[in-house]
Amino acid sequence: MASQHAVLIIFLFFLVCSCQSVVDRLTSVRPLYPGDKLISDDGGMFSLGFFNLTTNSTPSLYLGIWYNNIPERTYVWVANRDSPVTTPSSAKLVITNSSELALLDSNGCFLWTNSVTSTEDAGAVAVLLNSGNLVLRSSNGTEIWQSFDHPTDTILPTMRMLISYKDRVTTNLSAWKGPDDPSTGEFSCSVDPSSDL
Repeated sequence: MASQHAVLIIFLFFLVCSCQSVVDRLTSVRPLYPGDKLISDDGGMFSLGFFNLTTNSTPSLYLGIWYNNIPERTYVWVANRDSPVTTPSSAKLVITNSSELALLDSNGCFLWTNSVTSTEDAGAVAVLLNSGNLVLRSSNGTEIWQSFDHPTDTILPTMRMLISYKDRVTTNLSAWKGPDDPSTGEFSCSVDPSSDL
């Protein structure tokens, strides 16, 4: 009888330990649902998850990155800022068969995707780094996409403002419409690639 209790205690110990482990990555077999979050490894400075800023009866759910240990949430990146989830019950962030990050609503419709040109890779993972950068990597470790190249309204340390002269692509920061509305506001900041530097 005592050995059964010992086995049960050991089992519960491992169960509790596994529940408290920090998850910093998303895989093709482990989607992210509302209520879940990724916490950056090596200090847990940042979190990625779903959040809601509205106080009215119509929820608007967003996927974003914020400082993990600051009591008043400070959001530094929002994926679907112009396409909020309005039926959050079955929303999820997944890695698709073509190695894309995709935010799906409860009907399976795409609300946001990182739109990378990639081949099928069952081993692709998305990792939240302690810099606040969400990085999508192929199974061989090659970086496919990173949130630092697609900021919303915040520049973090180690982030670069990119300019592409040939493609005419620049990093663009756009303000929120308001304190409770992360959709693209009227003010933006970018570098003109046609200017003489």
